[in-house]
Amino acid sequence: METTDTVRKLFDGVVPERASEIESIVNYYDAQFRLIGDREGFNLDAGGFSAIQYTSRSTRQMWLFGYAGRQALHCYASLIVLFKSRGDTLDINEISRIPDQAAEDETFKSILGSVKDLSTAFHEDDFEWPVGIPEPEKGRPSDAERAAIYDLTCMATAFVFLHELKHIIFSAEGNSPEDPKDEEYCCDEFAKDMMISRINQYATSSGYPEEKVRMKRMMGIALASAFILFATGKGRLAGSETHPPIHGRWSATVKDVNLSDDDWFWLYFSSFALALLKYYSIAIQPKVVNNYKSLCLDLISDLENGI
Repeated sequence: METTDTVRKLFDGVVPERASEIESIVNYYDAQFRLIGDREGFNLDAGGFSAIQYTSRSTRQMWLFGYAGRQALHCYASLIVLFKSRGDTLDINEISRIPDQAAEDETFKSILGSVKDLSTAFHEDDFEWPVGIPEPEKGRPSDAERAAIYDLTCMATAFVFLHELKHIIFSAEGNSPEDPKDEEYCCDEFAKDMMISRINQYATSSGYPEEKVRMKRMMGIALASAFILFATGKGRLAGSETHPPIHGRWSATVKDVNLSDDDWFWLYFSSFALALLKYYSIAIQPKVVNNYKSLCLDLISDLENGI
């Protein structure tokens, strides 16, 4: 079923300052967004005939994963803030000894387990939706925290669609990079540029502070980047013949981010990275938290060195 208008509405909400440009690109390349029949796994990718295909269960996986991001903050954000303020060393083994930390980590693990269960269910309708997480069909929640998760998930989903749209452009133009790994980097860069390069225009028209808009958009991109790691699976984090290593994609994501070193974006991505590295039993080296940006970059290095 073609859902191009539905995806256009997503772009209108996430990147209103680029919506007309994106619509022109979609029309020029005759790109179509198609909701296809249910199947196992995560399926959202550019196929033949300028079509970007996706399943309902794939977007619902991203929705659930947005709540993993919230739980990662619950697990580690306050601790990171504390270590920075006191100049203490962040040691994951010491953190694990904190009372109630195991319960917080288990909740994070449980949400990821739900995402996996939804991915592998024989049919989407066979999946039992987890208690405490609203279903996406109910719309934007009224409370501030869940509304923020809704917004970030929409941004993450828009990022993935924009990434795939660039694949469509490459295919239509016949100018894909020789190395398919470079094409993946280019598609990530296209999606990131679409979401952040004209934020000043949106800030001017909306009255929202530019740095706050940039922070939130980058958090949405971070959510998408974290989901890409999870969807890839531990055995393929180092990359393949067609896809670059996840640490490389994360490094490109955080490059040239015009935000302060202690912006909330860095705290969000650091918390998520810390939770995911622990989940996959990837070694996290003890480190002093000088600022949230340096912590994020150190954790990306841990990911690189641990796979």
